[in-house]
Amino acid sequence: MNYFCLDVGTTCLKCQLFSDTGEILAYRVKEYDFKLQDGEKYVDVDAVWQTLCEMLRELGAAHEITSVCISSLGESFVLLDEKDEILFYPMLYTDARGEEEARLIASTVGEERAFLIAGVTPHSMYSLSKLLWIKRHAPEKFSRAAKVMLVCDYLGYRLTGERTIDYALAARTGAFDVEKKTFSAEMLTPFGLSETLFSVPRPAGSVVGPIKKELLTSLGLQGAPVLVLGSHDQVCAALGAGALQAGDAVDGLGTVECTTVLFKDKPTDLSMGKEGYPCVPYAVPGLYCTYMLNFSSGSTIDWVRKRIMHGYAGEEQSFFAYIEKDLPRDPTGLLVLPYFGGASTPHQNIHARGVILGLHTDTKDTELFQGIMEGLCMEMRYNADVVKKYGIAVKKLVATGGGAKSRAWLTLKANVQDLPVVRLRSSEGGLCGCAVLSATAVGGLTFEEARAWFVQYADAFTPDPARRAAYDPIYEKYKKLYASVKELF
Repeated sequence: MNYFCLDVGTTCLKCQLFSDTGEILAYRVKEYDFKLQDGEKYVDVDAVWQTLCEMLRELGAAHEITSVCISSLGESFVLLDEKDEILFYPMLYTDARGEEEARLIASTVGEERAFLIAGVTPHSMYSLSKLLWIKRHAPEKFSRAAKVMLVCDYLGYRLTGERTIDYALAARTGAFDVEKKTFSAEMLTPFGLSETLFSVPRPAGSVVGPIKKELLTSLGLQGAPVLVLGSHDQVCAALGAGALQAGDAVDGLGTVECTTVLFKDKPTDLSMGKEGYPCVPYAVPGLYCTYMLNFSSGSTIDWVRKRIMHGYAGEEQSFFAYIEKDLPRDPTGLLVLPYFGGASTPHQNIHARGVILGLHTDTKDTELFQGIMEGLCMEMRYNADVVKKYGIAVKKLVATGGGAKSRAWLTLKANVQDLPVVRLRSSEGGLCGCAVLSATAVGGLTFEEARAWFVQYADAFTPDPARRAAYDPIYEKYKKLYASVKELF
């Protein structure tokens, strides 16, 4: 059996074909542009679909494909009419449209009630707010609306004709009851919306159905491949990093840093929602997860590399070889508030800005670089401390994404955050997660058995007691920094 696994981002599609023994038979990456309409950016689902078909056709010509599973971005949705014509392309989660509608949801349903039902407080990023924006600002299109589908279930619908969405992705709509696992009439009815607009929710890893016969013919696929229900990209990445128990945490070090933490009991404290931490049904039954975010992680590293140092590498072959060669072993003494793209959890202040405190004329480029990495680590330590009050504990980190390639960064994480850190053999955790779901759905494996086949770790980083202790007093100062400067933003 061979599992075709896809990870759909806003401008990039990745796929891997796995054998049922964990071997990677093929890997493809292709980028596409945003769709531009009336000066606004949208996810170009037409390009996504075309790229998906190209990859299926290419890999299917060389290998028999047993199943297809999709990991995708959340929140963004396609609005279709009865004939499946697109009425509205997916708005980006960062699109400000929906802010007024989010306030309307909060005043109508109530923030606390919304959090208890949907696991999130109303916000413009979620599908419900943007759907109400369309209803208000494009009434002609909305009057013809028959289907609301996020990117994952839209692609699944085109592959099989079945409208199915998993629980975690459904939770990104802001209209899903995360405990009852159904779309909530209480969240929808006050706004004249029906649950039937949305796809049928089912557990991730369910077999949705066979790929359409006409697609098998047009794409030249052999056998009878089926669609296995995928999930939100963060959930797939966590599953692909081997997170199966409460306390497991996966740290995605990309442009944005997202730490996904697993826990058992559904929180009821509204403060958790106001601080931006969602409560999301996880792929493993009986578990939830939340996301701790920093908007500017890898993007801040790129800022230093490209804008401040202009790629300077000295006599080394790359900037990173140069900058990480002589990093100081001890704390730099710099305090860096890493809000170069605004503050996410727990402050939720998009107007916040980056702060570097403690610079002097003897500060070296390597110290500046390490100081920024220290600040990034301090921020995620702070997030982990905040969620403790909601009964959520981070016990260890599995690092994924481009930043996980840096030994210096992971060493700092272990020391600053006082946590053991391991990294995956492959940075493509989301694709591994799809393979795990496929193996449990059609391969007959348990999650634990599938993890043994598909999740492989590289090296580990453990806190050095002396260096960890040196960061504790700096962290105490860090916790005071935002409160000291926030009125200046």
